[in-house]
Amino acid sequence: MSVPYHRLPRVDARWRWWRPLVALAFLAGWYIASQVLITIAYFIPIAAVQGESGLTSLLDDLQSGALDPTDPLTLSLSLVSLVVLLPGVLLAVRIARLGPAGILSSTRFRVRWAWAAWCLLPTLVISVIMFLVQTGGMFTFEGGFGWDHDAIGQSTVSVGTLTVTIVLVLLLVPFQGAAEEYIFRGFLMQTIGSWIPVRVVGTIVAVAVSTVVFALLHIPNGYNVWGILDVGSFGLIAAIIVLRTGGLEATVLQHAFNNIMIFVVQAPGWSKIDLTSQDANGTVVGWLITLGTSLAYWGMVELLAKWRHLDRRFAGRQAPRFRGVAPAWAGGSRWLRPGGTGWVDAPAGPDDVAGSGNASAEPVDNVVGVAGRP
Repeated sequence: MSVPYHRLPRVDARWRWWRPLVALAFLAGWYIASQVLITIAYFIPIAAVQGESGLTSLLDDLQSGALDPTDPLTLSLSLVSLVVLLPGVLLAVRIARLGPAGILSSTRFRVRWAWAAWCLLPTLVISVIMFLVQTGGMFTFEGGFGWDHDAIGQSTVSVGTLTVTIVLVLLLVPFQGAAEEYIFRGFLMQTIGSWIPVRVVGTIVAVAVSTVVFALLHIPNGYNVWGILDVGSFGLIAAIIVLRTGGLEATVLQHAFNNIMIFVVQAPGWSKIDLTSQDANGTVVGWLITLGTSLAYWGMVELLAKWRHLDRRFAGRQAPRFRGVAPAWAGGSRWLRPGGTGWVDAPAGPDDVAGSGNASAEPVDNVVGVAGRP
């Protein structure tokens, strides 16, 4: 018997239904505290240099909800406020004792770097396709290859501002994308999946809840119906990819590269393109393009996982449920850990309460059947 990604918290004998709520409470507190500190760190220097008018302008930009890639200050503030959620959710899992440190990363309880490297191939293919779609009509071949300024206008930012923006995007967006994946496709899906005892039902509900919440949280940014469907389709297929690959590596790359490409294309601030309208006002065509490219990415990742013989599930069983001190025959506290020595001799029982079934006492990375694979 093996354990799928969204039920990984149940391989730790310390799991209880209330532990995810403790993690959520800590994450909420972390978010509020971090936003206060970030606000102070940004607003005090701005007030000192630009005065009240500078603060008013920044607040107006933030209240609009859209990430403005032509304004490095607003962009960095918006991105940093999301980036801080990544260490927050990882720390929340540790504090609530939901499992090993890397339980959100994959069924190997860590980032599978070799698998992540292979996922760069389909990520780059989809990024090129999306770049061509995003820049369709922006280039001209008259008099040589270049920007079609008659269609898009002129850049409204300086070279220095453009350089700063691109550097910020390359440094922050990967962590912003990772933070969203670890929260929605990681923590949220594992919480829902571990709560519901029927695996099929748990899988469906976990995917549905993570997708709906991810989409609805984009409403404050001014997205219309097609924009929400666009985001929802992206989130739905990302959730399926996580379950099919047993980890977040592929979707973190997809999310990061997608956002980087969008911000870089918009960074020059072309005078004839309304960035606010383009971001929020989705269209049927835009939704179909996102749906098609997401399905294509899933297909390529699926083939790659099959070719690489990827370990998609934890090679063991859910931990026995017990209260109090770990039994002596289990080797003490070591029994609590996935792959712990006590699992081999755990008393037989139903799948949801039985021991691991692994005949190996080695750590998770060396369990028979998974060693040497991505």
